[in-house]
Amino acid sequence: MKKIKIIFEIIVVILVILVLLYLYSKTFIYKTTYLEYIETNCAGSSIDPYLVLSIIRVESGFNTNAISSKEAKGLMQIKDTTYSDVADLFSITNDKINLYDPETNLKIGIAYFKRLVTKYDGNYYIALLAYNAGMGNVNTWINTGVIPKDLDYYIVPNIPFNETKNYLRKVMTTYNTYKFLYSL
Repeated sequence: MKKIKIIFEIIVVILVILVLLYLYSKTFIYKTTYLEYIETNCAGSSIDPYLVLSIIRVESGFNTNAISSKEAKGLMQIKDTTYSDVADLFSITNDKINLYDPETNLKIGIAYFKRLVTKYDGNYYIALLAYNAGMGNVNTWINTGVIPKDLDYYIVPNIPFNETKNYLRKVMTTYNTYKFLYSL
């Protein structure tokens, strides 16, 4: 009887720890900050808002003031030159863009990602590679056979840039975690 009580107490402690880890993960690690705004900007497209959250988590860790060594700014790490790729969608001039403003950054970042997904025929893996390494690099990789045009798996050993290979893995791992946590 005493053994059963000890086993029961251990199981309860383990369950409490798991619940606390789950809640901690959702609150502090896998945040849904800006989810409503992201959903609005993803509406009418096949872009999953949790994929955008995954990009944000990997790119900036939800730091609205983040800036990279390559001058990428804000939540989705948008470069000033990236805006020009989607400027036709907005009525904002380049000199009035505040890439540290979360809504502006998300609007531009999501529009840019949508454009990449469209350019690469709905292939999120290739769009993510282009988001990180640039379209020029990705087009070269496709044209020279480094990666297949119909890439369908996110662990690709022959991506020339380790940063990009790791980026794709991190975003997809984060995305799978988001899907798991928020489907419970």
